[in-house]
Amino acid sequence: MKVQILSKKFVKPSTPTPSSLRNYKISFTDELAPTINVPLILYYPASNGNTAIASLVSDSNQYEKSLEHILTQFYPLAGRYIKQSRLIDCNDQGVEYVVAKVNVQLHDLLGQGVEAEELNQLIPCEIGAADEVSDPLLAIQVNIFECGGLTIGGCCSHRIGDGSTIASFIYGWAIASQGKSTDGICPSFDAASFFLGRGLDKLALNLPRSVKDAEFKSMTKMFAFNKKAISTLRAMYHGPRASSLQLVNAILWKALIGMDRAKHGRSRASFLIQPVNLRGKTNPPLPRQTFGNLWGLATTQVKSGEKMAFQDFVDLLSGSIRKYVKDCGNVLSNDGYQVIVNPFMESNKTISDPEVNFCLFTSWCKFPFYEADFGLGKPIWASVVNMPLKNVVILMDDKKGEGIEAWVHLDAADMPIFEHDSDITAFATHSVQRHELEKKSALPSSFPSIEVEPVVTCE
Repeated sequence: MKVQILSKKFVKPSTPTPSSLRNYKISFTDELAPTINVPLILYYPASNGNTAIASLVSDSNQYEKSLEHILTQFYPLAGRYIKQSRLIDCNDQGVEYVVAKVNVQLHDLLGQGVEAEELNQLIPCEIGAADEVSDPLLAIQVNIFECGGLTIGGCCSHRIGDGSTIASFIYGWAIASQGKSTDGICPSFDAASFFLGRGLDKLALNLPRSVKDAEFKSMTKMFAFNKKAISTLRAMYHGPRASSLQLVNAILWKALIGMDRAKHGRSRASFLIQPVNLRGKTNPPLPRQTFGNLWGLATTQVKSGEKMAFQDFVDLLSGSIRKYVKDCGNVLSNDGYQVIVNPFMESNKTISDPEVNFCLFTSWCKFPFYEADFGLGKPIWASVVNMPLKNVVILMDDKKGEGIEAWVHLDAADMPIFEHDSDITAFATHSVQRHELEKKSALPSSFPSIEVEPVVTCE
């Protein structure tokens, strides 16, 4: 696959940001986020049989204009982060906007199974190139395929937003691209008033700015757990009702521990963190439309040599989430910030412990990525890319909302051990052939709806 850049520019808000909003102070929850660009790619088949590059570039200009419009409402995204002052300079320097041509057809890219490293060509920046004043906080790349299909790839700095923030922005941009009113899109920029900045240390994932500088070769594969597999896992679990997510997480963590044991020849301790969205869980509730990073970490541990069955993993993970959600009710109390800060401090200490197998599982399930209609219909797939991380899993809904796709990031040397784990081979597949990429344009009118996280709208 060859990707040719056709144009590159910075897109600014259509209305200049008022000087009174120039300095946007980040919250201490923003401070804790790792230095990383969060990637996302949405996939759209050819529209109306249109394969003319000139016409498709014209369509991308429409997305550019709608991007200008929605940036007036999400104005910090067009600014730059000043790390010495821990603020966003909302100077309207702009969002990087790239249009590219790809020399393959969309169904060829996905039809035989996708290599995650190839997908990195469909996003506009390196995963670790963040937090410098020269780094855009948001970058977009519209990729035009030979068949007329499109992908919209984006990278958003984690310093300024989490998955909920990204999903809300995409929803607003899609509405603007259809020419509809965005008056109901009302992000709230008050996170620092709830979580005043404290000069805290970020989560130390220690990504290199460039993948070339990584100390290990990373590999990413997607493992899909379909509706049938999840039903089988549920039948295997005998306990209080567990979510589909925790059933899948239990299998993944069990396999990662088995991989670590095979690699080191002994059973090391394992420490797992799961980010939890704070919106709607605090007392009083934080506004769901709050912009920024509003998440804490639920931590779970397995001791060295401890023997664990699938049932035990589910109980541990589900119990950890339930406890943390309960603790979230105290986050806005006088000492409630410790509920957020302490797990981060514990995680940073554990990451560097050579005797601990550290894992991070983050869920993007229920975010409305599959509702993002830019006038092309809804996307037929949503994905991430290869990220220079190890023992990190990103979980996303499949397109029907019935299964879960786990993007597993490992040291390349570890992937063969993991993917041949008996539980992984029994319950998951990493083929994407099931995505029925039609050469016709429109998705069927009966495209299934799924329960999604609320988007940023006025209440």
